[in-house]
Amino acid sequence: MPAVTDTDAENVLLRLFLTPEGRRDPYPEYRRLRESAPVLRSSLGVLVLSRYDDCLTALRDPRLGRGTALRANGDIPQVGLLGMGLDPERRREFFQRSVDNMLFADPPDHTRLRRLASRAFTPQRVEALRPAVQRIVDGLLDALAEAGEVDVMTALAFPLPVTVIGELVGVPAADRAHFQPLVRAGVAALEPTADEAALRAAVAGQEELRAYFAELLAERRRRPADDLLTALAAAREAGDALSDDEVIGTAILLFAAGFETTTNLIGNGLWALLSHPDQAAAWRADPSLGRTGVEELLRWDSPVQVNMRTALQPAEVAGEPLAVGDVVLVLQAAANRDPGHFRHAETLDVARVGTVALSFGSGIHHCLGAPLARMEGDVVFGSLLRRFSTLEPLVDEPEWRPGLTFRGLTSLPVRVAA
Repeated sequence: MPAVTDTDAENVLLRLFLTPEGRRDPYPEYRRLRESAPVLRSSLGVLVLSRYDDCLTALRDPRLGRGTALRANGDIPQVGLLGMGLDPERRREFFQRSVDNMLFADPPDHTRLRRLASRAFTPQRVEALRPAVQRIVDGLLDALAEAGEVDVMTALAFPLPVTVIGELVGVPAADRAHFQPLVRAGVAALEPTADEAALRAAVAGQEELRAYFAELLAERRRRPADDLLTALAAAREAGDALSDDEVIGTAILLFAAGFETTTNLIGNGLWALLSHPDQAAAWRADPSLGRTGVEELLRWDSPVQVNMRTALQPAEVAGEPLAVGDVVLVLQAAANRDPGHFRHAETLDVARVGTVALSFGSGIHHCLGAPLARMEGDVVFGSLLRRFSTLEPLVDEPEWRPGLTFRGLTSLPVRVAA
């Protein structure tokens, strides 16, 4: 089926990315795209996909990748979907600073970087962290219980994952909170609508993060510790060691991604449960729903809504031909509500079985820390429901962060009681 080019569909896309209403509740717009233009060739040349099967195919196609090298060389004229008119040097500067971590790398560099870093995130190692995560959660919930009314984003959704990943990577506790705004600045540059100011802030944040982790790496070489940064510095695969730039880039990625997406999972997921008290009651009555419940919350309101791929060689996706450098916008949150793949897709069901949400992507770039995020979600939601019989929002609608690619709350005031 050939791609659709349609003014109404283009308007839906603009509402999604450019209006507060579209970003606050993107799901009606996703539904309109799936129904009217599931394969949309935007007037800007970007191919937009919103059905599950099409999105999954694009994410797994080896002919599609990050295209960072192409962007760094100036071969792609824009950072994102609507970022026209951005200074070419600024674009190249941003992407040249991004080539040392697996998120932006393509094979063979991606293969090597991921293999060396993945040893810390095997299912067995992640599960071994569960008792420690439970202790952290219990301590945070003690503070919630004492306060009674609290903003769960600042009291739980950020402190938990940043503590877990900080311990894992080796970032001292006193330094962790400082990096949240720097990471948020980097995330903002990944929005398809990123402007000049967003890129400047991202580059400045990258410089500060790299300087910090360079010092921390030097310290670990002097005094090795039982953490991922020390392991990365020593990692070798068939005689191949990571360069200092690659160690630093990988450590920054793992630390930032380790709390950014999980913070959104906790906030989005809790808001979904508060908005669907019947599902919270079902989970509370049957704690064994933890694993299916977390996957359903990921499907329902994905922490990462949008993914992008670039054609590294001529390809065809969803019946649409792609030339080298063509950009594919993968609306993975739209795919998660595709009724062609999920029965009763617009219904939240924490007992849903067989769910494989695209919230963490798929293919070779599937999020390395996804098992850790799922485990943290399982512990958090199970503990909240078990401990608090009263768990209610203090607002009719929480405050959402600007942007769409990374969807999350800035605040969620709640009242709790045991």
